[in-house]
Amino acid sequence: MSRRRRKAKFHDLCDETREVARLYFRTFDSGVTQNGRRDLNMAIENHEKGSSEANSLYILRIESAFKSLDTDSKRIINNDFFFNNYKFWWLELYSTSTYYRLKRVAMCNFLNLLD
Repeated sequence: MSRRRRKAKFHDLCDETREVARLYFRTFDSGVTQNGRRDLNMAIENHEKGSSEANSLYILRIESAFKSLDTDSKRIINNDFFFNNYKFWWLELYSTSTYYRLKRVAMCNFLNLLD
């Protein structure tokens, strides 16, 4: 864990990770939506044409960083920032202090892998 991120405020780490997730979906959805809805065929066509090589590289970079995380970190990053459907999903898995400790580690590791 880098010293800069270890000393960062929890809220700042959350904001930075949330921004990565926002940019991931924005990049992924560029050219994927039609009339406000996702269209998988359109996405495949755009990627096959190579029109969004930079977008594909960005998506691959984020996915590669995510795949490098341990199981708890993947679970936390995925549920809190990418697919946050249920606010207190972690209550059955972790105590509050353990959850926040693991969340800090997960965010730091994920962001460090993206640097």
